[in-house]
Order: sequence, then C-alpha cells, then structure tokens
Amino acid sequence: MSNNLTRTGWLISVAMAAILGFLAGTANAEVAGSFRPTKQQWLNLQADPVRKMSFRTEIRTEGSIAYNDDAVTQVFSPYTGRVTRILVEPGAAVKKGQPLAAIAAGESVQAQSDLQAALAQQALAEANEKRQHALFLSRSGALKDWQQSRSDLAVATANLKAVRERLMILGKSASEIDAMEKGANLAANPDALVRSPISGTVIKRQIGPGQNVGSVASGSATALFTVGDLSKVWLVANVREVDAGKVEVGEPVEVKVLAFPDRIFRAKISWVAPAVDPSTRRLPVRAVMENPEGKLKAEMFASFSILVGKESESPGVPQSAIVYEGENARVYVVNPDGSISIRKVELGRTRHQDGMVEILSGLEGGEKIVTSGTLFIDRAITLGMNQKP
Repeated sequence: MSNNLTRTGWLISVAMAAILGFLAGTANAEVAGSFRPTKQQWLNLQADPVRKMSFRTEIRTEGSIAYNDDAVTQVFSPYTGRVTRILVEPGAAVKKGQPLAAIAAGESVQAQSDLQAALAQQALAEANEKRQHALFLSRSGALKDWQQSRSDLAVATANLKAVRERLMILGKSASEIDAMEKGANLAANPDALVRSPISGTVIKRQIGPGQNVGSVASGSATALFTVGDLSKVWLVANVREVDAGKVEVGEPVEVKVLAFPDRIFRAKISWVAPAVDPSTRRLPVRAVMENPEGKLKAEMFASFSILVGKESESPGVPQSAIVYEGENARVYVVNPDGSISIRKVELGRTRHQDGMVEILSGLEGGEKIVTSGTLFIDRAITLGMNQKP
C-alpha cells in the first residue's frame, strides 16, 4: 500500500510541476483570458491551422458483421447412407465440385449396376440398328423394322444418359464414369461423394464419421456442411426509430470494428427494412462490404456512421482543441504576435471516425489554434487571472 501512495504522490508532483511551469509565464499575460507562452512552454503545446473540410450529418448506431446470405449455402446429401470419410474441415477453401465427404450408399451400387446394364442395352440396340439398316438397303428387310431399331437405339441412348447423370448426382466424376464404361473398374464402389455446389469457404461442418444421413428425397435430410463465399460480408445495423426516415439505400457507411480500431471500412446501404422491429423499436439496415482479405469475421461487433443529407465544407478542428465550459465551447487561438487568447465558437456536426468537429462560427480557415495542451493553458490562465490584484 505504501508503494501505491508513493507512486500516487509522484504522479501528483509531476502534474503540479507542469502546471507551475505554465504559471511561470502568466506574468507575461497582457489581457484577461490571454497570455504569451515562453519558449519552454511551447514545447508542451501543439498548434495547427484551421482547415476547411467536408462535413455530413451522421447517424451513429451499432451492429455486427454477418455472412452474406446471397453467397452462403447449406450442403445436403442427395442419397441415404453412412458417412465413411470427412474430406474437409471448417475454414478450408473449396472449389465448386470439390468433394466434401464420402457416404456409403446403396443407391451408388445400384446406379453403377444400372450403368453396366444400360451399356449392354445400347450396344445391343446399336448392333440391331446396323443390321436392320443393312437389310433394308439390300431390300431384304422392311422399313418398319429399321425404323423400330432406330427408336430402340434412341431409347437405349437416353437410358444410358440418365444413368450417367444419376451417377454424377451421386458424386461420381466424369472421369470415373468413363472408367466404369471402359471396364477399368467393374467392381462397384459403394462410396458416393458429396460435392460443394459453390466455390468458397467451409463455414460449418455438421456431420461426423459413421453418422447415418438421410437424402433430400427421403424428407429426413439434414445439412452436412455450410459453404459460403466470404469475399463479401454483410454489415447489419439497427437504426433508432427517430432516425428511420433519414436512411436510404445508397447512402455511405463508415464502419469500425474492435479488431482493427485504426481502420475505417467503407460501404453503402444496400437494403432498408420495410418495417421497424417491434421488439427493439429499431429499423434494420444492411450494407455489403468487400472483404477480399477475409479480415472481417461474422459476429464481430461494429460501430456504424451512416452519412445522410448533403455534404458541405466548413472550418473543422480536432476534438482535442475544444474546451467546454457548461454549454459553451471555446478554443485557444494563436495570435500573429505569438500570444494565445480564448475564443468562443459555435459547434456543428462531428466526424466520429476521425474526431473532427465542424465550426459554425468563431473561426475562419487558416487561423492557428492550439490542438494539444489546452488543459494546461486553461489552468495557467485561470490561476494567473486569480493572482492579479
């Protein structure tokens, strides 16, 4: 405890020494509310010219980062079976058509068997069509027999195409189907692959090895994976009812997240809800944000500044330059002769992302003001004025 008291006393001594350093220069004060700092005092101050800058009315609110529902899909199994292999994990980048899991499915075995039957049927139909065509040309066969053989060949070809498509639905690739047709792999493989329908990132895995899954057709299907394109994310916010009438699609949004406090993300409002949420009495709004680096993660807390109305230029100063006294605001102006004087100003809009405040009256662009060290000046002037006879 004694160490804490010693440290506290040391901090108080440092603060008092800084203020007393300013008091040493108050003897140079020429008029009430102004003084001329010494060279030593200027080392603790910073002065910058007032610049004109753009201001726009801001609606401040909070929200979060969310997945882009337009680019996120759940992956279901097209057949019933048992999970034999998990081929990807959450966070993995996948391409459209890439296998995600393997499932032992009786439908896969049946489809492979049907392929062999369809191949045999087509071969027989082709041979019969050629024979009937030759007989017709030699006037040994009837036209109707050749026409029937052509119809049988068309049916066999259609059946083969249907079986091929069924195998592709069951996760077999075109090269695997070609190998089956050429007899390179006549033994039926019960594993059917579940493939990603889109390119993106595996967001969630909802199955495990050995788990039985149902097909979409059975009505008992559950999602196996969730895959999404995270190159764009949604910024979801809720605007107060009093500000609901000011927000429109297309208005700029500036967003900050806790993970990157020094970075401003910019987007535009892409959707405004048609009604206020009755449970929160707020209006949901949304913006789409480019996220090529993947830095913005779903469920991150975000602070929003929605820029509404027309943009206009006015003198602006940093918040650190403003000293408040009740409802009044003032700044310290550096005069041409090097003295500093107090001036009352009227404040307007605030740019919350960089802390700049609009000055409606009291300052002009180009005037020089103190932007750092205002607290010491305020104490020095006040104490100096109290010491006057």
